[in-house]
Amino acid sequence: MAKCINTVCGMCNNVCGMKAYVHDGRIIRVEGLPGHVASGGELCPKAFAAVEYEYDPKRLTKPLKREGERGEGRWREISWNEALDTIASKLLSFRKEYGAESVVWHRGAGPRWGSNWSYVQRFMSAFGSPNVASHDHLCYTPRTIGHKYTYGGQPLPDYENTKLMILWGFNPMETSLPHHGRRILDAAKRGVKLIVVDPRFTSTAAKADLVIQPRPGSDGAMILGMLNYIIKGGLYDRGFVDKYVHGFEALQALAEEYPLTKVSKMTWVPADKIREVADLYAAASPGAVLEDGNGIEQHTNVVQTTRAMAIFRAIAGNIDVPGGVIFPLPLNRRDLTLRKRINKVIANGSKSISTHPLYYPLWGVSTPEVLDTIETSKPYPLKALIAQGSSIATIASNTLRVRDILRELDFIVVHELYMTATAELADMVLPAASFFEYPHIVDGTEQVPSVDTRVLALANKVVEPLGESWSDPRFIFELARRVGLEEYFPWEDEEEAINYELEPLDITAEELRQHPEGMVIRFARDQVYRKYEKHGFNTSTNKVEFYSETFKKHGYDPLPTFEEPAESPYSKPDLYEEYPLVCGTGLKPGQFTHTQFRTLPSLNSVQPDPFVEIHPDTASELGIDDGNWVVVESPRGKIRVKAQLTLGVHPKVVMVAHGWGQPYASGQPDNILTDDVPRCPISAATGNRSFLCRIYRESA
Repeated sequence: MAKCINTVCGMCNNVCGMKAYVHDGRIIRVEGLPGHVASGGELCPKAFAAVEYEYDPKRLTKPLKREGERGEGRWREISWNEALDTIASKLLSFRKEYGAESVVWHRGAGPRWGSNWSYVQRFMSAFGSPNVASHDHLCYTPRTIGHKYTYGGQPLPDYENTKLMILWGFNPMETSLPHHGRRILDAAKRGVKLIVVDPRFTSTAAKADLVIQPRPGSDGAMILGMLNYIIKGGLYDRGFVDKYVHGFEALQALAEEYPLTKVSKMTWVPADKIREVADLYAAASPGAVLEDGNGIEQHTNVVQTTRAMAIFRAIAGNIDVPGGVIFPLPLNRRDLTLRKRINKVIANGSKSISTHPLYYPLWGVSTPEVLDTIETSKPYPLKALIAQGSSIATIASNTLRVRDILRELDFIVVHELYMTATAELADMVLPAASFFEYPHIVDGTEQVPSVDTRVLALANKVVEPLGESWSDPRFIFELARRVGLEEYFPWEDEEEAINYELEPLDITAEELRQHPEGMVIRFARDQVYRKYEKHGFNTSTNKVEFYSETFKKHGYDPLPTFEEPAESPYSKPDLYEEYPLVCGTGLKPGQFTHTQFRTLPSLNSVQPDPFVEIHPDTASELGIDDGNWVVVESPRGKIRVKAQLTLGVHPKVVMVAHGWGQPYASGQPDNILTDDVPRCPISAATGNRSFLCRIYRESA
């Protein structure tokens, strides 16, 4: 008889309760966990493929050491003891000869963030290196910068009380259906209107009352046009602006440069449609949700676009009020990162390689900065890279250049479930445990049933690790002991570490285990709303900064001035003649998570081939039929994909699906097309969603 173990799905970063049924030590099926406070008992298609993921024959099961040249594919199986001894010896040697900063740890989203990310930061802080890196220049951190330096933090939508929802570059019906998607649909059932702003007609757009499709990367201009319209019409919240805003007059002067007729030409959206959105938003405010998503990122103007969106929220009084967007309250967990220690190391002269001072304090070093430093050895050489749950060689822009740069490193360690493109270049590849194979806590900061709650859940260990796979914490803890950092990692196992982290909350792992539906921490209404009336905003002026004093201090434009994407019909008109289509590579099929799961039969059969969405009129002009193999070419390179004809994109826009190209799967990386320079000057974000390309049918 099968045993049921409650856990949390780890097929993406959402927090969905899962029932796993185990027979003879193997998972045989999974179901949604009824009553789960965040997911409501629902699961998405990825979750139902979790058993295939657990027992995928392409998973790594033993530590491997490279025998031949990098990329040659010759490996020797070794023990974990040999692997750890070798890694520790190398790291200590590099620290002695070149300084601790010569070691960089790159972390990806594969094993979640949360505590696992904190353990990485803790290790590097204790070791003495300020160079903790991730791919967050592509997701989350650029937007966080825009929010933080406008009103002090990144808010969450109050769907349960809102009067209007605007989702901008956010497609939760694909990426967060059991959470945001469910809450949005519930609001729609109550009669709340939904507006979707996205260059592509998405699954979420299909549920909307109004859909706006701006040219990729032109979002900032559209917002400035609406700000101009709202200010001129006196449709903003004067009381809020007068009392809580810094720099209104400067913003007003900037917005005057963006009349709707001009903005319409820039965005390819009719002026009356932009006006309609602004009128609906103003009429519903305060108490309207404007939720931006990853779609506005991966543009070279992302931070200023986010700043404009933050201002658009604030000018209508939709900050920290019922039905607007709310700053989440923190939970009193232990900070595992040893920030004070690494700040002391930095103060003593060990500088990070970061060149983006507003990015680094939020999330460490960006991937482009790592690659620049490897290539140039400036400000100093990097010698060793540990990559964990992150395939830099696929996710970073200009893939072919990236792989050449990685070959220059002295030592690369990859801890992964699969032999990724990055692992192929490593000196040592270590098998990682899946989310089923070790206990860890999941904090549903963004996946909540309402804004007055926070959710903590335990992802239970369901089965023993496959082969010799090790969990992320176990690898980090054991490596720490080998390099003399045992005082900072005294825990015998993952559960002991969980108890240490949660001690200030007076919660233990065992208590979480007794609440498989998730433990809910609730806050009183007066704690949730209008916190600024008591404390102001967490900015340099204690107000919402339409004019950012911090940006001015660092040499950035203090106003959200719109800059064309680095490669667009207007910034590169000559190139546009040769590459006459605007291309984005941000199309993420809902059955996959980034580059993962292409080998799982139930998911891969839905969409086995990489593809590009193209308008039927454009396809007809190019002699392309639906299902044809075509070549998408940019100034960097070209890839082979299938054509999917759709009315959901503008005739001058094409959308390439993201995530193919791992060596154990199929297809080519879409980042062959994308450029790694220029970048957003504030966040290092690259223009993966707004560059130029051309398409032609593959030769017979």
